[in-house]
Amino acid sequence: MTEILSLGQYTPYSKEAFVQSYVVQMAPEYGGRVKEVFITSNTPIKKGDPLFEMDPEPWQNRVNEYEAHLASAGTTVQKLGQQIVEARAGAARTQATLKGALAKYDMLSRAAGKKAVSKMRLEQIEQRVAALKAQLQGNKAAVREAQLAFDSEVGDEHTEIAEVLAKLGTAKYHLENTIIRAPSDGYVSNLQLYPGAFTRLKKPVMTFINSEQYWIAAKMDQRGIQRVRTGDHAEIAFNMYPGKVFPARVVSVIWANGNAQGVPSGEIPKEGAVSGGFEFVVRLHLTKEHPDYPIRFGASGLVAIFTHDTPDFLVFLRQIEIHSESYLKYLFNPF
Repeated sequence: MTEILSLGQYTPYSKEAFVQSYVVQMAPEYGGRVKEVFITSNTPIKKGDPLFEMDPEPWQNRVNEYEAHLASAGTTVQKLGQQIVEARAGAARTQATLKGALAKYDMLSRAAGKKAVSKMRLEQIEQRVAALKAQLQGNKAAVREAQLAFDSEVGDEHTEIAEVLAKLGTAKYHLENTIIRAPSDGYVSNLQLYPGAFTRLKKPVMTFINSEQYWIAAKMDQRGIQRVRTGDHAEIAFNMYPGKVFPARVVSVIWANGNAQGVPSGEIPKEGAVSGGFEFVVRLHLTKEHPDYPIRFGASGLVAIFTHDTPDFLVFLRQIEIHSESYLKYLFNPF
């Protein structure tokens, strides 16, 4: 009786363990026609390998369009520079003409003082000077406007060019992402995507299973896991590999249970709506894998944990149990 009680306290046991991994729902950046599918179901894939490709033609056309706009924008900037030159030249011509008109006005003004020039003639030259001054102000305003248009920049690029570059960058990004690639080493299960299919914007079309990272989740009775610590030795027997027991270690204990989680609302929970849980989950990882017995996502099995202070005779008893149960997995009715 003492041995039975001690087994539960020092070597907790679980008959509900299963392999978990990261599962990524793969979806295209945009909707459209699937051009090519590069993989098959359950075939090992390396990180970065292409999974499928969307029709690139729409985004290739956009890239071509914006590259043409970029060349046009460069020409526009050159024209703005030429406008500055022309505006400055116009201002210089007006300045020279005004200088001559002022000199002539001074000469006629002195002559008018001696009654050598008519008043009408002097008024005409005054009007000419006033018109040239106004024209010069307009020329200077044109120079400032052209200079502002030419100097308008975002970062180190002119705004005309920067706007097109931004659109071109977006188009190139979408063109590059017409090929959807594997986010890690892994495989695709239950592939049902074929060339010619139409997909919607960011709608998942296949399930990618990460094979780089996995863990075994074991449901444990809370009455027997108070001694479990990270790094404790464990053994795992998968149902799909009868007679085989694999060494493992404890990665963590998930010290939380969803049964007791309350949902925010405007009502007081009714009796029984929130209650404590009976089991907690312990995460484990194999310390030694065998190439002939690959770890399969979703595979179930048995787990025995040997806490740090477990007596040797209890370790022996629990090992007999898990090894015996593993061999019993050979006995099943296939019909």
